[in-house]
Formats: sequence, structure tokens, C-alpha cells
Amino acid sequence: MKLLLKLALTGVVLVLIMIIAFRLHTLLGWGLIIVLIGAMVYTSRSSYYAIRGSSAFAADQFEQALAWYRKAYASKPCPEKHQIGYAYLLMRTGKPEQAEAVLQKLLGRTVNHEIRMQARCNLATAYWLQGKRGESVKELEGVFEQYKNTLVYGNLGYFKLMHGDLNESLAFNLAAYAFNSDDKTILDNCALNYYLLGSMTEAEAMFEKLISKSPKYAEPYYYYALTLNKLGKREEAAEQMKQALGKDLAFLTTVTRVEIAEAAKEMSVET
Repeated sequence: MKLLLKLALTGVVLVLIMIIAFRLHTLLGWGLIIVLIGAMVYTSRSSYYAIRGSSAFAADQFEQALAWYRKAYASKPCPEKHQIGYAYLLMRTGKPEQAEAVLQKLLGRTVNHEIRMQARCNLATAYWLQGKRGESVKELEGVFEQYKNTLVYGNLGYFKLMHGDLNESLAFNLAAYAFNSDDKTILDNCALNYYLLGSMTEAEAMFEKLISKSPKYAEPYYYYALTLNKLGKREEAAEQMKQALGKDLAFLTTVTRVEIAEAAKEMSVET
């Protein structure tokens, strides 16, 4: 509300200034308009760079996307949401240490609660990618105390699963499932949690629901295949492993291409 009022007052002041300028001299009025347009273009260039970066990211051109976001970050002022985008792309291109520095700097000056929560979520990922798993979980637990949504439930559920007690992580992931039973990440966390605990029937049910949503990455198909194989469903397992072979790995994963290929070979699936 305060921001809208401030924008409205600024608009009124600019209109009054332009009216006065045109009354003094027509050329002065047009000159002022040209200056204002130039100022708007200059101050919004970071958003232009970010849009180009987002387009490149959507096309899986990560290095090109990073180059555009780096330009956005170097342009002052750079909106805080673009600073978070820059940090994310640093992580996607294997530079989590630089991402951490960007996010820490942002957290040191922003007063926007939403931005702080988003930055801390990304900071947790930067920690995770650097092998600081305890710090990562602690950071997201701090976010979770103030900010509960599907993304936080999904990320924290995965981090707890990969770094902690499996029964404790299952309790959290089932709470996440109760919060949003349709989210792919939450379903994947629950299914994998059951698999790692050796509860194959429960894992199968969760994976079946997840696979019906056609997940993008290889891991769900890989673990579903392993689950089906343990249940003696060899043909179905081989079909899911074949799917895993044709998918990309997720950004945050503990699975390797070698593991998938070896499991496929054991199931006599052609690689």
C-alpha cells in the first residue's frame, strides 16, 4: 500500500513538472520527456538482461543465461529478485561458492520478508552443493519456522532424507504429503523415503502416483524400477529403467549415470 502511494505521488509530481516545462517552452517539455524516457530505459536495463537470461535458461542454455544475469547483476539498480536469479544460475553452472557470496550480501541489506525467505532457501542449496549438509538443513529449518509452502516442504524433505534419520525424515515427508499430496517433489521424497526404509509396497504406491504425473527427471523412474525389481516385477522394472535411461538427471541428485547404466545392464535393458 505504501509503495503504491509512493508511486502515485511520484507520478503526480512528474506530471506537474512536465506541465510546467511545456508552459515555459515546448522544447523544454519535449526535452524533459526524452530525459525521462532515457532514465527509465537506463534504470530498467537490468530487467531486460534478466528477461534475456530467463529465455536462455528456458532453452537449457545455462552459460548464456548466466552471462545475461551477470550483466543484470552488474547493472545498478538491480532488483533483488534478479539477484536471487543470478545466484541460482551460479549454482546451476557449478559455482555455489559465488552464489553463497551473492546471497549473503543480499541478506545483509534486504528488508523484504519474501525476498529474505527466497534468498535463504537458495542459500541452503548453495550450502548443500558445497557439502555443508548440516548447515543446509539448519538454514531451511530456520526458513520453515517462518515460511511454510510447497517448495520449502519439498526441499527440506529431500535434505532431511539425504542427511538424517530415515524415520524422522519420513514423519516430515508425510506431513509434507498432507500439506500437498499432488506435488512431484513431495511425492518423490515420500516414495524414496519408503524405498530406503525397505517398505517396498508403500514405495510402489507412492511411485505409481508420481509416475502418473510424468516427472521430468530420471531419478523417480530409476528408483521405481529398483522398487519393482525388489517386488519381483521384472518386466515392469525393466520398462521403468528404460525410461530412466532416456531422462536427464535432476539438479540436486545423489544418482549417477553410471549407476543407472549398471542397474539397466543387470535388468538386461539396452543402454
